[in-house]
Amino acid sequence: MSIPTSGNTAIVTEDCLACKYQRRRCPAYCLFAPYFPHGHEQQLKNMHKLFGSGMVNVIKLVRTIEDPLKKDIAIRTIMVQSDMRAKDPVGGCYRVIQELQHQIECTQAELDQIYYTIAICRTQNAHRLQMQKIDDGDRCQMMNKLPLIGFETEKLANLSIKSDDNIGEK
Repeated sequence: MSIPTSGNTAIVTEDCLACKYQRRRCPAYCLFAPYFPHGHEQQLKNMHKLFGSGMVNVIKLVRTIEDPLKKDIAIRTIMVQSDMRAKDPVGGCYRVIQELQHQIECTQAELDQIYYTIAICRTQNAHRLQMQKIDDGDRCQMMNKLPLIGFETEKLANLSIKSDDNIGEK
């Protein structure tokens, strides 16, 4: 592929692997150049093995898509699927998806158990606070009913009067 510059010279780059594999010159508008630069031979082989007949099937599939963003997603998806099929010929992407869904289900069950435990703790805490309020109320009522033992009421009155006299001094 050659890229024109402002002068008379052009920067000559090598063809992308897809064009090189098809033994054709890589055009400037090559669909696969960004996805199959040199060094990604295995990905190209995986894609060719999965979709067959050179790149014709993939090219036909991608050309039917008009949106450039969707084309990008489609090519990347094809690459991932072909790599996963090469790693796991029987399960491919499906097995990975199943494993991830199982992990999600296990994590969701664990999260539900944690929420259940939190709800139990909150209920126990509310019950404990309610019982504490009842106990505190009973103690106050009991204290009001108990006679003061060891204190004479006159001495208690004198203590309160003396404390009121000391407030103004300082």
